[in-house]
Amino acid sequence: MVFKSEDYIHPADQAALASLQAIPGFSRLLKMFMKQWSERLGRIRSMSSYVRIDENQLPEYKEMLIPVCEKLGIDVPELYLMNDVRPNAFTFGENQPYIVITSGLLQVLPKELIPTVLAHECGHIACHHVLYRTMGTILITGAFGSLGRLPLGSLISLPLQVAFFYWMRCSEYSADRAAVLCDGTPAKMAEVCMRLSGFDRRISGEMNLDAFLEQAREYRETTNDSAWDKTLEFSMLANASHPLTALRALECTEWAETDQYQQILAGTYVAPAKADESVFKDAPAREEGILCPDCGTLNRTGALYCRSCGRKLDAPRICPDCGEMLDGSETFCPGCGKKL
Repeated sequence: MVFKSEDYIHPADQAALASLQAIPGFSRLLKMFMKQWSERLGRIRSMSSYVRIDENQLPEYKEMLIPVCEKLGIDVPELYLMNDVRPNAFTFGENQPYIVITSGLLQVLPKELIPTVLAHECGHIACHHVLYRTMGTILITGAFGSLGRLPLGSLISLPLQVAFFYWMRCSEYSADRAAVLCDGTPAKMAEVCMRLSGFDRRISGEMNLDAFLEQAREYRETTNDSAWDKTLEFSMLANASHPLTALRALECTEWAETDQYQQILAGTYVAPAKADESVFKDAPAREEGILCPDCGTLNRTGALYCRSCGRKLDAPRICPDCGEMLDGSETFCPGCGKKL
């Protein structure tokens, strides 16, 4: 069975992405980023600095990817091992995304939980998160060394920064759901969250996942009941790219108790009705925006993903000289006059 991202993508993910795309300045920032960013440079850096995992190097980890990608309906990405004591994994790129796991992750997690982490990262690919997450990681967190020093700082307003971080946190919930579906149970994803919170495999003693979930419920009740605690939470998370691990564990555990989850696993889930794609295929881009062929939502010109259902829209054309966003009908660039 292949799980479709539109069936399990988290509602907060969709809403946060729509809010991000609606902020003034986002389209200009995206246009300039696409003009100056080089996906190939990132791949070259990974090939030269990390260990590529394949049939000749740590093949058991590469083999873990194959069934995950089959379930999520994506191509098998390249996989790299990075020397970093911090337990982490991330996905980079857009046209040819690849996954990087750290040596610290292999120290903290038992081998049987690595497929869950890989399924989470593949969930980002299946949900079409990778371009925006790459953009946010480079521009806001300054990761990847020289890649993080693109001359775009003046375009990153405070509202854009806050919205980027918020959407990145929400997108983690969708990727967690992908991992839960691939595992067929929320227990492994919840255990990953608990181990990343501090209970790594080198600590002797029995894990109590129920207690971990209970502390998440207590946290949620505490912050929901107090406006001041909500303010403190906002301050704590304002510059965080990932949600709190205990809440992630609780979120995916509660989702696994819903009818939606059970129906997706059984293959009986029916997503909300889609618009007839033939209505839009001859005119996907119009002066006032781009119509999503799946749900019919009108998106702002330059949007890469539908703000309602998350579908990847037709890639925008960009002038190679000035970076002006084009709708595909121009003979000359309206920004610099270059003949296209």
